[in-house]
Amino acid sequence: MNTTSRTQSADTCPIISASDFTPDLLRRAVVKRPRGNNATKNPRIYLEDVCAFDIETSRLPGTDDAFMYVWQFQIDERLTVIGRTWEDAMQLFGDIAGWIDSNNVSLVILVHNLSYEFQFLSGVYPFTPAEVFALDSRRVAKCTMFSKKLEFRCTYIHSNMSLAMYTGKMHVKHRKLDGDMFNYRTLRYPWTPLTPEELAYCQNDVLGLVEAYKAEMKRDKDTLSTVPMTSTGYVRRDCKRAMKLYSRAAVKAGQPDERSYAMLRAAFRGGDVHANRYFVGHILHDVKSADRSSSYPDVMCNGRFPISPFRPMRELSLNAVERYISNERAMLLSLHFTRIRLRDPYYGFPYLPLHKCMLRGSYTLDNGRLLKADDLTTTVTDIDWSIIQQTYVWDSLTVEQAMYSAYAPLPKPLVLTTQEYYKRKTTLKGVPGMEDYYTKSKNMLNSVYGMMVENPIRQTIDFLINDERRFVERGESLESLLERNRLRAWICYQWGVWVTAQARYRLFEGIRLAGENAVYCDTDSVKYIGDCDFTAYNKARIRDSKRSGSYAADPSGTVHYMGVFEQEQTYSRFLTHGAKKYAYEYSDGQTHVTIAGVNKRKGGEELHKAGGLEALKPGFVFTEAGGTESVYNDFSDYSVEIDGHELHITPNICIKDSTYTLTYAADYDRLLSDPFLLRKIKHSFGDFSG
Repeated sequence: MNTTSRTQSADTCPIISASDFTPDLLRRAVVKRPRGNNATKNPRIYLEDVCAFDIETSRLPGTDDAFMYVWQFQIDERLTVIGRTWEDAMQLFGDIAGWIDSNNVSLVILVHNLSYEFQFLSGVYPFTPAEVFALDSRRVAKCTMFSKKLEFRCTYIHSNMSLAMYTGKMHVKHRKLDGDMFNYRTLRYPWTPLTPEELAYCQNDVLGLVEAYKAEMKRDKDTLSTVPMTSTGYVRRDCKRAMKLYSRAAVKAGQPDERSYAMLRAAFRGGDVHANRYFVGHILHDVKSADRSSSYPDVMCNGRFPISPFRPMRELSLNAVERYISNERAMLLSLHFTRIRLRDPYYGFPYLPLHKCMLRGSYTLDNGRLLKADDLTTTVTDIDWSIIQQTYVWDSLTVEQAMYSAYAPLPKPLVLTTQEYYKRKTTLKGVPGMEDYYTKSKNMLNSVYGMMVENPIRQTIDFLINDERRFVERGESLESLLERNRLRAWICYQWGVWVTAQARYRLFEGIRLAGENAVYCDTDSVKYIGDCDFTAYNKARIRDSKRSGSYAADPSGTVHYMGVFEQEQTYSRFLTHGAKKYAYEYSDGQTHVTIAGVNKRKGGEELHKAGGLEALKPGFVFTEAGGTESVYNDFSDYSVEIDGHELHITPNICIKDSTYTLTYAADYDRLLSDPFLLRKIKHSFGDFSG
């Protein structure tokens, strides 16, 4: 390190060089283990010091390989160690492991986005499958080294936030600094001198991360032994505790078998996102937006769910299906249609998505949604079936598979927990000094849904250092995975499937109220021109929420109810080019964009400089806001000589600047260019260009 061996930061947390590190700078004090956890087969004891690790990298010129040029290791809030080579880092890790004199003691090392650092670490340490816990391919939540004496934890998976958001929301002293202060595009090598300002920037990331993690543990009365690994772990803990009051036998009996699980996976869909094709590419004025308040919590507290085991229907006929539905049965249906098409050919929000359908013969799409098809097979819930009946017609329909369950509200303990999160969020909003608790309650309210829709059947992911795929599924049988889930489950996967289905239906009702003036929909919001009266709809939702107790008063005394449509700020001008592709202006004239793959802040600024909404057309390229792309180099192992230094390139991730070009898929472009569509637009809606 090109500084003195010991420097002092402005905030009095000293920085030392890796050569000056000795393990006795750590404390031997350990975290007291919580009661009730002592029966585990291999209980871990954690040192009290919370540590963090981070690296900075550069791209090797002329290649798609990257290398590390500086690393920083934070010891609690007391000391920062900075080194420049992997040899020094591994020396530090090995020294710490040797200093820990017990096989069941671990030092926790936080890494924000461990999946990134892991790719580099895998080139300098021989990880075994038992040392790596991955949630998915290349999504590493935890890894250990040296017989578990070092335990690296991913704080990005833990928080589900960027480092800037995490340190900001925890209001710590050393928040993530503006990236412009440290130009990541600058080429630096392990021997490149670093300025005191650059070193302070490196220190800030690990020091702020430790502060945020410790502040969160203090707020939630957690320790290193109890803090959840994932962002949904907090709500899982609360809900699991609450569900102890509910029948364990009923939950166990409700777990899906192979047939119902396959149908549930086929029927599951997320939120409904679509742009009315008649408005795509046109700049609209005075576009209003109505958002459903707490849409997913609303259906969890006020909706009905499959509460008994799914059973197959013996009679596979449409009459039988309708009879079961009228008798309050939740249904899973595999349906085969011939010559299916929109009931109203001008309807702007076709419901059936291509990715959930098996098609034969010709078909016509509207941005991934089916306008018509010769031959279509899909699996849906009875709620989806209701929307299909209202929006499509067909020549013939065959029920290929059908399963049913009894409808009932969600278990009361789960509903009460959801309502408690909602009430905390509402009562804490805007209260000085309670910002952390408001944020926590809001995040936990949203996480209940995330917890419920997690796939309960997940293959174990093994990291195989010599396998060309690196991360591979273990290949466990579906039967064994279902049995394992049945023995440990405390909620039913079908409940999550029905959450999104019911929320889609509530959104569908809002789209219908807006009628042909509906412009765009996204999960819980409807954007439209003109006027739309949600009064009757909202009265019904208020009745539901009053009946279930799903409401709360904010600090000013205003009562808020789940599920009602609330008016957001009107857009002065609005333009959409399809799902997850729109831009808008408020009365201040500033340009905003919401485009998947484009940075919102930079995208708005870039589009504004280019001329605003008028410039956003197919072919427009976002250069500054286009984000990055990652190149995984799993087997790089070579050396190059640069400036008289030897640089060893090991497995790495190269993050490259990327651009985003606004384009239409070929079929979407043909649809939007259809003369019939253009005539319909001109006849019914006039010129929207203003």
